[in-house]
Amino acid sequence: MMGQSTVTEAYNADWQKKALEDGRLKSQERVYCALSMLFNEVLRVPLKGKVLDLGCGDGSLVKILNRKDGIIAAGIDIKDGVNFETDVLPYGENEFDIAIMYAVIEHLNNPSNILAELRRVTKKNGKIIVITSNFDLSHPMVCDKAFFDDPTHVHSYNPMSIQHLMRLYNFKKKFIGLWTVPKSSFIWKLPMQWQFYIGALLPFRGSAKYAPSFLKGKSKIMLCVFGNDK
Repeated sequence: MMGQSTVTEAYNADWQKKALEDGRLKSQERVYCALSMLFNEVLRVPLKGKVLDLGCGDGSLVKILNRKDGIIAAGIDIKDGVNFETDVLPYGENEFDIAIMYAVIEHLNNPSNILAELRRVTKKNGKIIVITSNFDLSHPMVCDKAFFDDPTHVHSYNPMSIQHLMRLYNFKKKFIGLWTVPKSSFIWKLPMQWQFYIGALLPFRGSAKYAPSFLKGKSKIMLCVFGNDK
């Protein structure tokens, strides 16, 4: 029987074999544009400084970030021989302004170690971006049953549970809303539950090629920003 770490490594290697760099870079450029819009128009601070991409996969987002003025990005993943549940990150204290966990936290049985490490390596008032499925069973329209399509997913969250988890490690909520690209920042200024209903009702994902743009953006994913107020 394969252990969890072996399954994760095998799944990660298989995923990376299927990733086409050109397509990945285009999709990660859209990720950057969405995050930049959120920082500028909702959080009212620029997306700049030293950025850590935890679970960086093929490194496409790191490449995109390093092309932007005012950003120096680094990435780390399982392929680098690090276990987020047990290992100390190879970075100094207060080294990063922003840390990104994009589709990472749901893979961890126990996120205690990595959250403690994030407090250590991010600066005072640094930002932690967590992007993960919204598995709120009290709202079937936004329940993401596709969560189980990935055999390495082990823990699901909803807006309340992710806030409570991050609060345990003294991270303060700055924003929780719908992860969708590309859309106007107006959607992030609506009440949180409205955002998720809109995301669930839109018929096409943002990556759909031929769908009208106003029908794109279908998402069951949470975009969360927390502050390290130390």
